Amino acid sequence: MGAFNWRIINTITISNSVLDCFSVMSFILAVEHSNIHKRAALKILLISGCSHFRLSFAIFVTSTVLSLWFSNCMACGLMMPLVKEILKELEKMGILETNEIICKVSTCSSDNANEKYTPRPSDFCIFYFIGIAYSSTIGGMSSFIGSETNQLFINYFSAIFPDGPKLEAPHYLLLTLPGVIIMEMFLYLWLNFYFLGMLRVQNYTALQASLTSDEEQYISVLLTGQYQKLGKIKFHEMVVGATVVLAAFLQAIIFTSKSYSEDDKLNTKSYINTSVPFTVCVFILFVTPTQFNCIKFFKKRNDNSEPLPTVPTRSCLTWTMIKNNIDWSVIFLTASANITFESLEDSKMTGEFEKFLSLFSGCPAPAQACIVIVFCKILTEFADSATVGHCILAHVANVGVKSKVNPLYLMLSSTLSTSLPFHLITGTPAHAMISSYINIPPRKLVIAGIGPSVMAILTNLCTVCVWSKVIWPDIDTYPTWADGMQNK
Repeated sequence: MGAFNWRIINTITISNSVLDCFSVMSFILAVEHSNIHKRAALKILLISGCSHFRLSFAIFVTSTVLSLWFSNCMACGLMMPLVKEILKELEKMGILETNEIICKVSTCSSDNANEKYTPRPSDFCIFYFIGIAYSSTIGGMSSFIGSETNQLFINYFSAIFPDGPKLEAPHYLLLTLPGVIIMEMFLYLWLNFYFLGMLRVQNYTALQASLTSDEEQYISVLLTGQYQKLGKIKFHEMVVGATVVLAAFLQAIIFTSKSYSEDDKLNTKSYINTSVPFTVCVFILFVTPTQFNCIKFFKKRNDNSEPLPTVPTRSCLTWTMIKNNIDWSVIFLTASANITFESLEDSKMTGEFEKFLSLFSGCPAPAQACIVIVFCKILTEFADSATVGHCILAHVANVGVKSKVNPLYLMLSSTLSTSLPFHLITGTPAHAMISSYINIPPRKLVIAGIGPSVMAILTNLCTVCVWSKVIWPDIDTYPTWADGMQNK
């Protein structure tokens, strides 16, 4: 194992996560500028109704399904303007308040005019945005497209253990999908219990979440009228929608391409380019106009022709929109968190992680898996999951070889755990984006993540120790191919 130079796997995770974050926020601006999110929001309200329990179920499940085809960051980003518009429509109808006014202490307490008031998102608003962030994270765990960590795991395992079993997408989906369904069901119940007071009858928020049948019928009529006022879908909306579909298609091609060559060395080009689909589609939005009225000026002109335009046609996305509306602190936060872990790798600090995990090499395999899951779950709260995986996966494989535990057993434990941050905004760009988008207090994010974190640890432990044996019956035994790699 010592002879294998795992640094040949040059993932360049910082570039991927930062570019993805920038591209997703650019997509959010383009969606809001095109107004397509309002059309989608009204349609969702017409289908699911205004009940928070039904509406939240539809939104959370949609976020989970989207993250199977997009990265979890992109899935969350696409849902953010949609959810914001849904909440605006509900607020217009008096169903909820999106913000609470908080009074800050003034410099002169006797003078009310000097008091400062700042808006803070209500529990309803925090509930929906935290739900889409967590749901996209959970859904991405089961797909190579949804989480870079999964693709990173496949690449590491194939490069370090070329004689090991071949890991394919259907097997991995079968392995993780039951856990994803369980965690998503628990997430729905947990967030409804914590924020909306489900099963707590005396909770005031729960009383606000209910509507009578007459109120629902009246609201349905209002929503139908608002949707009809939008008219036919516009060219601007079609361009933005088509670009989103194109981004999903291009990313699927990137992730399904071959990731390693015949000499068992990683072909890093396909992995490095995972951020390219979003970047290309953002460029398309920059050069595509919102309407093609300019075509009529190509015909032969005469004295009665319409005067030529003197101003340029607006594009779907402009640099002014990005410069004035993007919260650049989100990008810097994502980059700085990843740089911190990259510096740990360069300073050999990640070797200390391996020494720590080696202390438990005498424990049974399930106990070691539990320790790896908890340890990686803590690490992934402080940096992007792909960066943590890049720093820890090779060391986890080395621990498995030294302790005579199937490396696939422990590497799988590490991969599933690093895919599920739930507490800090540094864990995934999705958390940083929703916190910046509606100004979520960090305390709310930390407390709301307690239930999903506990459930994630238990579910991942059952997935690795129990369900994985259905797919790989000999996963709990030490394989001969691991010894062969160790002697190289």
